[in-house]
Amino acid sequence: MLAALTAGGCSGTAVLGSGESLRPPDPPPPVFRVSVLAGDDLTPLAAMLFIGEEPMEADESGMATLTWLDEPIAITASAPGFHDASTTVDLLPEQAPVELRLTPVVLSGRVVGPDARPLPGTTVRLGDHEQVTGADGGFRVIRAVAGEITVTRPAWEPAAVEWDGVTPELSVSMQPRTIRALRVQAAKTGDPGTWRELLDLAATTEVNALVIDTKDERGNVYHDTEVQLAHEIGAVQALYDLDAVIEDMDELGLYKITRIVTFQDPWLTKAKPAIAAKNRSTGGVWETSSGRGWLDPTDRDAWDYPLDLAEEACRRGFDEVQFDYVRFPSDGPINAVQYDEPALVYDTYYEEEAQQIRVETIAAFLAEAHSRLNAMGCAVAADIFAITLQSRGSDEGIGQLPGPLSSSVDVLSPMIYSYAYPPGWQGFEDPNDEAPAIVGLALDAGMPQIDGFGIIRPWLQRAFLESTDILAVQDVAEARGLGWMLWSENTSFDASMLERGE
Repeated sequence: MLAALTAGGCSGTAVLGSGESLRPPDPPPPVFRVSVLAGDDLTPLAAMLFIGEEPMEADESGMATLTWLDEPIAITASAPGFHDASTTVDLLPEQAPVELRLTPVVLSGRVVGPDARPLPGTTVRLGDHEQVTGADGGFRVIRAVAGEITVTRPAWEPAAVEWDGVTPELSVSMQPRTIRALRVQAAKTGDPGTWRELLDLAATTEVNALVIDTKDERGNVYHDTEVQLAHEIGAVQALYDLDAVIEDMDELGLYKITRIVTFQDPWLTKAKPAIAAKNRSTGGVWETSSGRGWLDPTDRDAWDYPLDLAEEACRRGFDEVQFDYVRFPSDGPINAVQYDEPALVYDTYYEEEAQQIRVETIAAFLAEAHSRLNAMGCAVAADIFAITLQSRGSDEGIGQLPGPLSSSVDVLSPMIYSYAYPPGWQGFEDPNDEAPAIVGLALDAGMPQIDGFGIIRPWLQRAFLESTDILAVQDVAEARGLGWMLWSENTSFDASMLERGE
């Protein structure tokens, strides 16, 4: 059989022995060609051939030349990412090469969370293959080769599994990042002494993230942004060096979150009243009780500015962009608000159609943010009213419902502050005396409503609680497998309200 591996025989000079007549040399044995092709697109494959048990290679053109020895030849072709293909040549092919078409190895899989919910938008890598999971969390790798599969997505811990190259279907489970964060007021971010104290606190406790204000309730932008519109409308009050802040957090390995107030914006509504919610009585910009203008969420031109700030924050190093005030207004003369969407008038404001429009509007904004920022590697979060966790399907007039929004963001952050609940809530005479119970009831009501890929990470209160109570509300979240963020209006924290780090 070894003779079958050569491209041709030898031809030599005729030899004349004693008493013999001159005769021509024997002709070389015939040869034939073998062509190895990919079965999916018929492109040539560089492959390993086995002629019986003897190996030889098909070159990059997928071709190899074999010698015919007037006996059947068994040929097997093998290439990475393809199933082997075999054939037996019983007769010498007269013209065309013998074709071996290799069927690609196909790996089908799904990426899921700990509760088996699918995780769309997850990046899957196997060797040189990279793709993003679909709406069902599914992926399909064609020409798959055995090796390590890694999966990554913003706000979740990376995961890896070894694939044997044989199993046709695979499920990969991921776990959300457990974030324990402190809110840092912009002025405190820009104060060197306070900033260093906060970094030291994070280094010695369980805190692994900080939430930094980019844009606040007053519309102020607190770093020297590259978004020119912020400068044009007078919104920039640069209190900290963004690049230095990012560098400091990176040195400690902290998860970096920025907070952007979205639709409440006194600066932009004054500069561009065309995209603001209107007061239908006066025709001017509608304002909250505190005199702050509100962008019209139904006007897509009103989305550009907060999204531009968010993209810059992501590009310059934040891991997560948290949209606050990402809703319709709740404070002020609501009966006078006029939007571009004609169905949202006060007379029908609380009817089912109006609620659906509000919820779809907020979900659409967040989906747009998610599409842009996830592609850049950033998670998207939304702050929501805690009352919506327990309002039995009502958006409370603001366009926030946990279920629908959980398919537009990576993180939903209900603001569960017991001091905000009225006396008698859930039977508690003074809800602020029952902060752990209030937090537990809200989370237990909200978690089953999450039907998308988003996770819950609550805001918890610092105000009006002793250190033991602050620790207790953290424990309530952690007992449910959740991280948390601790809100303080003036960024007042100390080690007594935080567990020690490992």
